[in-house]
Amino acid sequence: MITLPRPYDFAIVKTFLTSLLAALIVGTPLAEAQMRVLQVAYTPTKRAQVAIWIERTDGSFLQTVMLTEAVALHGIGNRPGAMQMNSGFRWPYGRREGVFPVWSHRRAAAPGAQLFPRLIFQVGRPEGYASGAGSSPDPFYCLSFNDRQNDDIDTVTCASVFASDKGRFLDAADVQNGYSEPFQIVPLVSTTRTLSTTSLYPMRRDILGNLPNDSPEASSFADIVRNIMPDIDAVTRATAPADTTQLLTHELPAEWPDGEYVLWVEVNTERDLNAVWSEAAHPTPVDPDPAYPNDPNHNDHLFWDTWSEYGYAYRGQPSIVYRVPFHVDATGGTWTAATAEGYGELHGLDGVVRPIDATITDDSVNAPGSGIDRLRYLCSARVAVSTVGFEHCENLPPVPAVENVVAEHVADKKHSHEWAHLSFTAVGLGADDASGYQVKISTSPITNEIEFMQATDAKAATSEFEGLNVCPILAGSCLPTTMPDCPTAGTAVELDIGQLRYFTHYYVAIRALGNCGTKGPITTAEFETTAIEFTTVAPCFVATAAHGSAMANEVQALRTFRNEHLMPSTLGRAFVRGYYAFGPTLADVIAERGWLRSVARAVLRPFVLATDVR
Repeated sequence: MITLPRPYDFAIVKTFLTSLLAALIVGTPLAEAQMRVLQVAYTPTKRAQVAIWIERTDGSFLQTVMLTEAVALHGIGNRPGAMQMNSGFRWPYGRREGVFPVWSHRRAAAPGAQLFPRLIFQVGRPEGYASGAGSSPDPFYCLSFNDRQNDDIDTVTCASVFASDKGRFLDAADVQNGYSEPFQIVPLVSTTRTLSTTSLYPMRRDILGNLPNDSPEASSFADIVRNIMPDIDAVTRATAPADTTQLLTHELPAEWPDGEYVLWVEVNTERDLNAVWSEAAHPTPVDPDPAYPNDPNHNDHLFWDTWSEYGYAYRGQPSIVYRVPFHVDATGGTWTAATAEGYGELHGLDGVVRPIDATITDDSVNAPGSGIDRLRYLCSARVAVSTVGFEHCENLPPVPAVENVVAEHVADKKHSHEWAHLSFTAVGLGADDASGYQVKISTSPITNEIEFMQATDAKAATSEFEGLNVCPILAGSCLPTTMPDCPTAGTAVELDIGQLRYFTHYYVAIRALGNCGTKGPITTAEFETTAIEFTTVAPCFVATAAHGSAMANEVQALRTFRNEHLMPSTLGRAFVRGYYAFGPTLADVIAERGWLRSVARAVLRPFVLATDVR
């Protein structure tokens, strides 16, 4: 994770002077008017989803400090589909309300906090059914078509376009009619769970406008989330690289008085299994055929459809919670948590912190990264918290702009549709080099602070969703007391950005961070990913519907026609973009009507004949 958190800028100096003047007028102690810096150090395990927040000692919720993107951007806590549906790489359905149960319930209980509208499938199918109409192309999620016996979930790629149901808001009429989702407390015994119109979690904010088949609300998800939780852009972070110590810097509000506070960290990792929290104890839900009551391979699909044969039972050990009391004053200090405080409820039904017991793994040698070891144990601590008084940060030099920023798709055609190469020259701060860099990426221009914060963290070119790690603190080192070491001034930095969408124009923005998180100017570049060069199942929606199989010779011929005759020209590429947007809707219509399939085959035949692949 390369975003080292909501840093200072010169507006803070203005805030300080204003507070000082107010203190002189009303007699408020100067210590209460000073801004402080909070630094949090931790080392996450692979795929760790993290929530960090601050409370008063009486348990009153004060402020969210960080949420990883799975919840804050991609909406895994509030999306269509029953909470117990299977999971997988970029799985698009199933509300994961147990991801951060403690954070979500405590935020919701804060004075003035608002809840989010709840999403359900928009076409009236049961919440346990992944298949159905009402889908549009999805820029992020896809389904794995490997059965759940294949445990290598991180190597699944999504080269072809996938269409998902983005959902609609559950309304009062739905509640009046008793809208519910299937739910199994006892395996193979399905009950129903009544749903309310609200959710503790935000919806996804990564939908690129309204597409055919989307609900009218879909394009408003991002604006609604920001209205309910205005700081969500500032606290959203990419998943951190595994086993690499992270140093998060956060501004404490000027109005917070000196005194005692508590920092909480909640960490969740899907499929963190052990002997108690196992697939046997919490299996994929199925409804047994009455003729085979004890055989899960016979499923009569009353509540759960055939997608239950794919993906993985997402459950495992619940969220793990760490607690660090700390003190705020003019001098600062450091506090640590040596172990976890407790764990959350598996399904997110409450926000109670349960004491650690024998069901939770605590064995960093034989089960590294599991249970309590989701935050790795380094130098006698799982989490370290430091505070720094304003006087340590008020005389810093300006942070210079990053120079020589160049972004372009990678030369390797196998990855040019999903990776880009970024290069820039590291900056210096007088005697000190930059202490970090923020790299953001968007499909819209990034010209100001708001657009910069609303863009997403750039990801590393790996199969994971890890943020770039420009300034790493290597695993094995003790918890840091200063910012991580970055490339020295004048050094050429080369990075590959991943998790991009094919055939898309991107804007990338970068800025340097100084000590105490002071921010440099934003420097931008832009590039465009290529079409998919190497994939066996490219998105030929209408042709597949017309000919009945994605592997039909005619469909392969049409892919070749696209690559050889359309992609080389600007007009052809524009046509392909439009086809990718509207093709799934047309394919749904064609697939259900035999006469339209015949018409489609006749229309496409000249293009098939133009490309000889037989």
